Amino acid sequence: MLENFYLYINFINQNLENNYLIFFFIYFFSLIAFFSFSLPGGPILLITTGFFFGFYIGFIINIFSIVIGSYFFVYCSKNFFKNFFNKLYLKFSNKLNKLINSSSYEYLIIFRLIQGNPLFIQNLCLSFLNISRTKFIFTSFVGFTPVIIIFTYFGSKLLEIYEIKNIKYNDIFSKEFILIIIIFILFLIFRIIYNYKRK
Repeated sequence: MLENFYLYINFINQNLENNYLIFFFIYFFSLIAFFSFSLPGGPILLITTGFFFGFYIGFIINIFSIVIGSYFFVYCSKNFFKNFFNKLYLKFSNKLNKLINSSSYEYLIIFRLIQGNPLFIQNLCLSFLNISRTKFIFTSFVGFTPVIIIFTYFGSKLLEIYEIKNIKYNDIFSKEFILIIIIFILFLIFRIIYNYKRK
């Protein structure tokens, strides 16, 4: 079983070396299509990207594919609900927009940043918000970045799969990285409270 796994990895790596650009574009657009449907299993693909393309290229592929794919999902869902369930759409849309009106950027970034909700649920909720394309792309990019960094970095570490014992927990989740994420979340929460009290 393990030998077959190594053979599979070697086969992909050989094709990647011989047809890098073709493999790059096929993989990139396949990932956009995957995230356009917000299917489960995204973290596995994000890790796989880091494994095959390394951290830097892998991060670029992952962040752009998930943001573009999510935008397509939200755009299609919004039009679907407006056309077929207009009253229901307006009811939920008005409630959600009033809720985040004072700190929409902060709420949207935190919504993306905090993991737990499946991507499908996240994008479905965002379908009910009246936010501009620029705001959606910016907040998704900022909110997704820490998670994408973690998964892509972990995947890039798996390039050392023959020496996998050398991968330690601290290599993936350093104290400095976790501290930065906590400070970032606290800053966003402070901004939300400040904007709420200022109203």
